[in-house]
Amino acid sequence: MEIISSNIYDTQVLKLFSEHDDFMIDFLGADKVYYTRYSEKENLEAVWIVYSENLPIGCIAYRKKENGVGEIKRMFIKDRYRGQGLSKILLATVENHAKNQNCHTLFLDTRITLEPAVSLYRNFGFAITFQQGLYVQMEKKI
Repeated sequence: MEIISSNIYDTQVLKLFSEHDDFMIDFLGADKVYYTRYSEKENLEAVWIVYSENLPIGCIAYRKKENGVGEIKRMFIKDRYRGQGLSKILLATVENHAKNQNCHTLFLDTRITLEPAVSLYRNFGFAITFQQGLYVQMEKKI
């Protein structure tokens, strides 16, 4: 496995973002009306791709929200590569980047029904700081 910094215009990044969106829309069922597909308006600043045998199999993105606060966006690992610890490596990559950007806090948004993701984030030190219905915001001091 190899993690490479990329940019949001890379065709492999855009394909992974699209696969992430398709996964979420399928997962959400009737709630898909509340989901927004990727748009450049998200103003992502950094993105990393994880490769296996030169194939892009996952990604994660970052953006600065305000001074000292960064946000994790668009973490995705293709189904057949899940459960191998890749998400933890991607999270650590973003956390290191955020520290280098002088961030003291990282946060992310997810849904409480994405239990594997919520458990992963909790195990990585994130705590739920806000919940409205199925939507949760999680935060970690770094």
